[in-house]
Amino acid sequence: MGHYKTDHRTDPHTDPHTDPHTDPHTDPHTDHHKNDVDLSGRLSGTVLVVAGLDPSGGAGLLADARHVAFHGFHCAGVATALTEQDSAECAAMYATPAALVGVQLQRLVGDLGPAIRAVKVGMLANADVLVAVATALRPLAANVPIVVDPVLRATKGVALFVGDISGYASLLELATLVTPNLAELAMCTGSSEARNPEEMLAQAQRLRDQRLHGHPAVLAKGGHLPGDPVDILVTTDGGVTRFSGPRTSGPSPHGTGCALSTDIACRLATGASLVDAVSASVDRLRHLIAAARPVGRGRPFL
Repeated sequence: MGHYKTDHRTDPHTDPHTDPHTDPHTDPHTDHHKNDVDLSGRLSGTVLVVAGLDPSGGAGLLADARHVAFHGFHCAGVATALTEQDSAECAAMYATPAALVGVQLQRLVGDLGPAIRAVKVGMLANADVLVAVATALRPLAANVPIVVDPVLRATKGVALFVGDISGYASLLELATLVTPNLAELAMCTGSSEARNPEEMLAQAQRLRDQRLHGHPAVLAKGGHLPGDPVDILVTTDGGVTRFSGPRTSGPSPHGTGCALSTDIACRLATGASLVDAVSASVDRLRHLIAAARPVGRGRPFL
């Protein structure tokens, strides 16, 4: 994903009163903790993260916990897989037993359910884990926003999902938002990878239409397209919002997709509208990319 100087373009379905450039973390008049902490200073809400473990901390569960903490929420998490990974590549993936993932999620939902404000789902490893996660999250779906980042392959390295991806239908029908990149969008729609924003939009609309229940919003991430990057949000009512800007030179940082989806989930947890949450998260990601730093011998970290 590239470096964005956000150009926020909406269609008539988008709220005309939305200020797409206001980020509660850069606006000095905004107290971004007011909905997250009670008067005694204790955290008053939880964001549940379901993702793989990247031991380098650049992506996955460890990075997600860092982004959740930035927003002032408690992070609870379930690791769907361990990976043999460093800052340069992911060499191997070892799925957590699906039964363990399901039981652990059921325990967390039963225990923390009233405090869970949002859920972010990332890497799922295989179809059995996917089914276990969808089953465990179903009781939350009616009242809690669920953001699904369908992580299917490492940018550099091995596949991070093994098996038939048709099972994603059972999870996507629970989701508020799904955030595929170009390769994931193509795989989820049975298409060739989009070559331009028009093809990307068509595939995003197709993915939205494939989903039978829930809130079929899709944020298609076009950072791998040639030229300046563009992301396209297709909302439940068919509204289309584009986020674009000039690309930053240099290597793409590790963990941009995790950061974006987790940031959106946290903003939805505060009650922000979907368009506002995505807009502010894209803006924050732009700042994170600009400040990315080398940690190891591979790509820089956010």
